[in-house]
Amino acid sequence: MIVSALVLAFESNVFSIAANCTKTCIDLTVENGALVIKGKRTPVKPKYTPRPIPKPVVSPTQKPAPKPTPKPTLSKTPARKPIQRVKPKPRITPVRKKVVRKSLNDQIRQLLPVASIFLQPQSGILIREPVIFWTDSPRIFKKSLRLLDVKIDLDLSAKYLWSWGDNSTLETQLIGSPFPSFEITHTYLNSGVKNVGLMINWSGRYRLDGGVWLQIPGVITTNQWNQIQIMRARTVFTG
Repeated sequence: MIVSALVLAFESNVFSIAANCTKTCIDLTVENGALVIKGKRTPVKPKYTPRPIPKPVVSPTQKPAPKPTPKPTLSKTPARKPIQRVKPKPRITPVRKKVVRKSLNDQIRQLLPVASIFLQPQSGILIREPVIFWTDSPRIFKKSLRLLDVKIDLDLSAKYLWSWGDNSTLETQLIGSPFPSFEITHTYLNSGVKNVGLMINWSGRYRLDGGVWLQIPGVITTNQWNQIQIMRARTVFTG
């Protein structure tokens, strides 16, 4: 789908639709012709369970093996070797790792449908002759989205405002249809180039995780324009 323009008509074009933003927060904004739904979730801090401190293992002191008593001689008495004692291993204290908490961010860009302008006749339009107009825009727009752990349901309806390019307008909830239908028509009284505009005002509601439906504040507006040529009929006199 193609979007030409999108305007969010309320004072602040950012509003939160999540009651508890400490866990998951959902915001709706409008950026570059798109309905942007942003979500932010902060994970729950895991509980710290201390590890058991292992007891140091102390090896028993080894006694030196008895040596035979040397026979007395006139030579020098050999020096006795010192007894080597085994030192106990140092106590190991576990190091607590620092847990880094990260925020999860995500967003969805949802394009709203913007329709085309159709007319009959497509060329050779004459003054004082009715021109049939219609559009292929859906009157109802429903969409289900999932952002992080939240399911978002959108339900929008459209109203149409036609601008004929001669300082006259028509507001309707009909989309019109081609000949032989005359639901939406306009008759031009002057020739020249006319800029025909179609403004679609979207309003509706939303809900989170199948909860209660809530009204979306403000109106989302899309615009489409088309240029047509209106001609004056030739006057022919017959005898």
